[in-house]
Amino acid sequence: MYWKENDGSDIFRPNGFSEYPYEVYDVFLDLIDRDGKVIDLGCGNGLMLRHLTTECKHKLIPYGIDFIAESIKQAKVILPMYAENFKVENIVDTDLGVSSFDFIFFDPYHVHCDDMQRMIDKLLKAYKPGGKIVFYTYKDVLQVLTLLHFIKLKWVKWVKWVGDLLPREIAKKLKRIDHKEVSVGVYET
Repeated sequence: MYWKENDGSDIFRPNGFSEYPYEVYDVFLDLIDRDGKVIDLGCGNGLMLRHLTTECKHKLIPYGIDFIAESIKQAKVILPMYAENFKVENIVDTDLGVSSFDFIFFDPYHVHCDDMQRMIDKLLKAYKPGGKIVFYTYKDVLQVLTLLHFIKLKWVKWVKWVGDLLPREIAKKLKRIDHKEVSVGVYET
């Protein structure tokens, strides 16, 4: 949707929103409680990372991965000091390392259910002790998924929050945050 009517010149256009989503990005901002490295898996044009790095009272070093080259090109323009930290890759195939990030932002909607456990294992390995993995998805996605379940399966599996997209054992370990625009589950130890 972002690229459908965007020739690339509007680099500050928020992905999926008609206006800049201050409220949503501030939900994420409130989760940052120390300096560190932050990665957004499926970062799009990097606008959320820009918001976090410019508005946060803590020093953050942003990283982003997206499979759309044009989006990564924009992220490098939006955050030029960190251009080398943005990569065009499939998040399922990328190597996140071990204890590499203090904050990991991940929308599980972007990963096929067959790859989810492998992705979760990768996230758990990549976040630093005392850090956070922020699972999130937007409320309009949850509404569409509930409708698709109803149409396809003839019964409703309510997809009410981001935890419904994750394996049960990880979902029950999350701190749930409900917002009118975004569903958030925070994993921290």
